[in-house]
Amino acid sequence: MKATDLAFNQLLGIRVAPAGAAHLLEMPFTPRLHNHLGTMHAAAQFALAEAASAECLQRHFGAQAGRVFAVVRGVEVKYRQPARDDLLAFGAPDESTRTGLLDGLAARGRATAVILIDLKDRAGTLSFHGRFDWFISQAPPPVA
Repeated sequence: MKATDLAFNQLLGIRVAPAGAAHLLEMPFTPRLHNHLGTMHAAAQFALAEAASAECLQRHFGAQAGRVFAVVRGVEVKYRQPARDDLLAFGAPDESTRTGLLDGLAARGRATAVILIDLKDRAGTLSFHGRFDWFISQAPPPVA
């Protein structure tokens, strides 16, 4: 499942970036996402960043990792500047994730991943930086 398929993310207007774009996802600056100051609500920014971290994992490792179960285990967030425009989500795995994720899955059937996310407006102003720590297992959890 893609992050943009989730009903919550669709409600926020999160969409995949156009083909060839440097960013992963984007979210429009609409009145329903404003906070009391008229800027983008922190919760909306967090939702975009979390979705982008999932998208980043899928794009970098989805084909090679196969069927996996992945959940966010921890997050560090820094809000930088108030967001007053559409937001673009940029993301990349950290070095240890790039070099060790697939080996960890192959050797132990589970691994951790760190995805770094920046949210910027269309002018390039950084509004959010986050570190998303993921737990990934080859065996899907039992269905309840």
